[in-house]
Formats: sequence, structure tokens, C-alpha cells
Amino acid sequence: MAAPFWIIGPGRMGLSLGSVVAQAGLASELLFVGRRERRPEHQAIGDARYSVGLPGRPAAQTRVLLAVPDGAIAETARLLAELGTPGEGCVALHHSGAQTAQILAPLAERGYATGSLHPLQSVADARHGVERLRGAYFTFEGDERARAVAIELVKAAGGRMLELRSGDKARYHAACVFASNYVVACAGTATQLLAEASGVGEEEALQALMPLWRGAVANLEEAGLPKALTGPVARGDLATVRRHLAALDGDTRDLYRHLALRALELSRRLGLGREVADAIEAEIRASEIGGRERR
Repeated sequence: MAAPFWIIGPGRMGLSLGSVVAQAGLASELLFVGRRERRPEHQAIGDARYSVGLPGRPAAQTRVLLAVPDGAIAETARLLAELGTPGEGCVALHHSGAQTAQILAPLAERGYATGSLHPLQSVADARHGVERLRGAYFTFEGDERARAVAIELVKAAGGRMLELRSGDKARYHAACVFASNYVVACAGTATQLLAEASGVGEEEALQALMPLWRGAVANLEEAGLPKALTGPVARGDLATVRRHLAALDGDTRDLYRHLALRALELSRRLGLGREVADAIEAEIRASEIGGRERR
């Protein structure tokens, strides 16, 4: 059954969620709440209403999505709570991967059902955000009434939902950071090394490495873990690992060492012989000692 939706924060995530809601016909009324006088331009806005600032207390059954930056969630929840008790059956969800539903405590005290619903997907551009959310996994943490609305949203996106305990939220979000942000950070390191080694510019180095990242993702999709792993550690090539460690220094070598040890764990699961695996581990750990001595 369609219900009123308020989306506070018409940024990349807010507009993308608005597109999901609008395309699925979930909203009897769709309202975007922002800070700027100028109405955002996006397909999700369409016939939706736009308000500069909170327009008042939500009517009964309103679903309020707080699609604001993490640092603004608490303040937004406080301002909404100060408007008073909402209509019966209102639900408030925020979309932070790091914050728990507890940050919405002022709203829970006013009678809102509260929860957090976080997509396991990066949305860098509001224009294509709805495509990013299609089929994505989402994680939920919160109370039962909020859970029902979360399920509704996830189904509308064609996604799947995982449930978390509030105490596991930080560990979960760290997993997301490794899977997304730190992949980009590693890409920055790889691009710099290739540019330095070949003399090409950063942009060309990035394009040259792109097939490797696509191949790694394809391997993960097709073979899973640990079979997706390739490279010198996986094949027990101690000489190549030794040359890499000798060629790198400082923080770059430290990053290589830590990742190589993780790769070694997977390689042992793949069946890498104990003798060669132990030799590679000894080489990696010895490079740590040597690096400290040179600093």
C-alpha cells in the first residue's frame, strides 16, 4: 500500500532512493527536503514536492528517509523530533553504514519506528544511482516496524537484505570500506607505481591497469574465494615476492607486506605447499624488520 515518503537530503543517495520509491509506486506523496532554494534537477523529483527545510510534523504512516551525511544525522533527527509527535505509524530510516539506529533515539522517543538501511553499493553520481542500487544487497538494523519498511524498499530495488546487530555495525562498515574505498586507494598506489616505472601519465597508467581490475572482479564472480586469487604469492613464487619487496620502500612496501600476508592466507587455503608458504611468510616478515632498521 502506498504511503507518504519524505526524503531529507536530496543528494546522490537521496535522489537515488527517491527514484526507487517513485518507480516502484511506493509513494502516495513524495517530498524532498533540502537546504537550498533551488529545486534539484533529477528524474526522481518529477512531480514530487520540494521543501526548503522541514515543513512540519509528518502525517500518519509517513516514511522518513534521512539521506544526509553521517555528521548531520543526529542534528536532523533532533530538529525533526522538536516538531513534536508525528502521525501514527511513522517510520524513520537513516542510510549510514557506520551509525546505528540509536542515533535516531530522539525520534524513537517521539513514537517513530527507527532503523538504519545501508546499501552495499557506492553511489558516486545521482544520475546513475538508481541503476547502482538495482539488485544490490542492503543491511538493516533497527526495530520491527522499521524492518517492514526496509524490506519494502529493498524489494522495490530488486535487492536482498542482510540483518545486523548494532554492536556489529562498525565491523560491517569496515568490510564495506575494504571492498570499495580501499580498492580505490590500492588503485592509486598501483597507478603511481606504473606511472613511475613506465614514464606515462597517471591517466594512461590507470587505463592500462583497468583490465586487471575487471579481471579480478570477474574472477571473484566466477570462481569465488580463494580460487579468484592469482599472482606470485598464489603460485609460490618467492623470488618475485623478494624482488617486489626490494623495489619498494616506506609506506608502499608496508602496504604490499600486509596485503601479501592476506594473499598468503588465501594461498594456503588454495593448497600452496607448507614449505614454500612458510618461506614466503618468513621473507615478508624479515622485510618488516629490515624496513624498521632503515627508518
